[in-house]
Amino acid sequence: MELFRDLPKELVEEEILTRVPATYLKGLGSTCKLWNRLFNGDRRFARNHSDKAAKQFLGLISTRAFRICPIIVDLDGKVPTFEVKTELSLVDPHSKYPGAQFNVGAIFHCDGLLLCTSVDESRFVVWNPLTGETRWFQPSCRGTRGRGFALGYGENKTYKILSYYNEKDFEVYEFSSDSWRVVDDIMPPGWTLDYSDASVSLKGSTYLFGYGKDESKTQSIESLVKFDFSTEKCVLVPLPYQCKDRLFQAACVSVVKDEKLSVLLQIEDTSKTEIWVSNKVDETETTQVVSWNKVLSLDLSPDLQLCEDAKFLLDEEKKAVVISMNWMDYEDQVAAGTRSKEMIYIVGEDSEVTQVDFGMERTSPCLVGILNYVPSLVQMEQAGGKRKRWTFDM
Repeated sequence: MELFRDLPKELVEEEILTRVPATYLKGLGSTCKLWNRLFNGDRRFARNHSDKAAKQFLGLISTRAFRICPIIVDLDGKVPTFEVKTELSLVDPHSKYPGAQFNVGAIFHCDGLLLCTSVDESRFVVWNPLTGETRWFQPSCRGTRGRGFALGYGENKTYKILSYYNEKDFEVYEFSSDSWRVVDDIMPPGWTLDYSDASVSLKGSTYLFGYGKDESKTQSIESLVKFDFSTEKCVLVPLPYQCKDRLFQAACVSVVKDEKLSVLLQIEDTSKTEIWVSNKVDETETTQVVSWNKVLSLDLSPDLQLCEDAKFLLDEEKKAVVISMNWMDYEDQVAAGTRSKEMIYIVGEDSEVTQVDFGMERTSPCLVGILNYVPSLVQMEQAGGKRKRWTFDM
C-alpha cells in the first residue's frame, strides 16, 4: 500500500489495479477500506478489470456428492496426474439446517459466475465463488423437470438466463426486472436443441448442440447453435464436418482460454476421435464466421466409447485433453439399479490414455462434469438492491 501513496488515484485504480489478476485483488481488499469498497462495490471498476486484467483459468469438477471442487491437472510429468481439492462452500440459506451446503445438480459458467441448479430443479442460484455474492431464484410457474438452463449477457452486460424445454418452449429471466418472460421463434425452422447439459458460454453467448435436416431434408445432421442474449435468437454454427448417414457417437463442446470454441467429435462405433478449435470469437461481431482447425486426431481403445454427456478441457499448447464422463455398468445390476463410475481420461497426441477411476457407485441424478472457471470481480444486480455474501478460500 505504501508504494501507491504518492501516485495519482486515477493511475492506481484505472491502470494498475485493473490489470492485477482477480484472485490477488481479493487479498488486497483487506489492506484498506478504500480498496475493499473498490473491489466489492464498484461496478465500473469490475467491468474495467474484466476487460484489462490477465485471466486465470481454474478447473472445477461437479461430483455425485452434489458438490463443486477445484481440480489440478499436471501435464508436465511423465505420467499426467489429476487431483481433486477440497470442495467449495456454498451455504444454502433456505435449508432448515443452519450451515447446510446447497446440493448442486447442474453447473453452467459465464463471466466468472456459476449458475447452479438444485438437484430437484426447484431452486437456482447464480454465484460468484471469488466474492461470495449470490442471487437466489425459482423457475417460473411453467417450470418442468428436465429443462435446460444457460446464463449469459446482452448489451451493457445485462445478465439473463435462458430456460428451454422443447423446440417451442423458451423463457428468459432478466436480472434487471427480476421476472421471467416467454420468447418465441428463437430457433431456425426445423431445428431443435439438445437437452443434455453439454453447453458452454463464450463472450456472453451460449453454445450448445442442435439437430435438424440437411438441405435435401432427408438426412438428420448436428450443428452447434449459438444463442445470442442481445437478440434473443439462435443461429447455426456448422461443425467442421458431418458423419455420413449417421450422427456422432459423441459431440462435445468446450471453451479454450475464454477466446475460442473447441469441439470433440467421435464417430459412431469407431475409436477415431478428433478435437477441433475455432478461430477467436469476438463478442462485438455478431455475424462472424467460425472456422475450424484440427489440433488432435486420436485413435483410442475400442473400449473407450465416449457418450453425449462427456465433457472435456483442452490444453491447446500441450496438445492434451481431459475428458470426464460416467461409465455405466448395465450388465452388473444391483438392487438399486444400474451402477456407474466417475471416469477421467487424460489423453495426449500419442493417444496414450491415463485413466482416473473414482470407483463404482449406484447411479445418482447428478452427472460428473468438468469445466473451466475464470475468477472475476463481476457483480450482479440484486432484487431490491440486496446482496448476500459468503466467503471461502479459492
